[in-house]
Amino acid sequence: MIGSLFSGIGGLELGLERAGLGPVRWQVEIDPFCREVLTKHWPTVERFKDVTQPRRYPKVEIVCGGFPCQDVSSAGKRRGIGGARSGLWRHFASVVRQVAPRVVVVENVASGKKKWLSTVRRDLHLLGYDSTAYAISAADVGSPHLRRRIFVVAYAHGVASRTAARSKGSS
Repeated sequence: MIGSLFSGIGGLELGLERAGLGPVRWQVEIDPFCREVLTKHWPTVERFKDVTQPRRYPKVEIVCGGFPCQDVSSAGKRRGIGGARSGLWRHFASVVRQVAPRVVVVENVASGKKKWLSTVRRDLHLLGYDSTAYAISAADVGSPHLRRRIFVVAYAHGVASRTAARSKGSS
């Protein structure tokens, strides 16, 4: 099961579903137009409007999302991860603490990675996750534009090593 924060129109969770990593259980998105798109594609999924409002999220195996980039992007005001928009990362981390998923996937802009990546990886580590960051461009998967992104994939401490051991044992 997948929980999605800052869902937008659902691209990240769609990719995770298509990879066979489970159905979407819940989504959080504040933008009304995006919520309409999410409702069209996931009509039965539980949806929440605002990540800043305290609530108990249902347990899921994966929490994914791309917190706002306006303060960390090279095109933005460059206030960093403490800025008003990108600072919403702290709510993402709070949901991870509450839900305690096995896997966390975080996406954001590559152009501003110096303003967010170390903080996100440190926070995930303090929450009990080992993480790896991957730089992926839309062009890497066949698109005619770059749209460079960093994806942080984090496993609860020990989950990645147990998964690797199972993979080796089954080959």
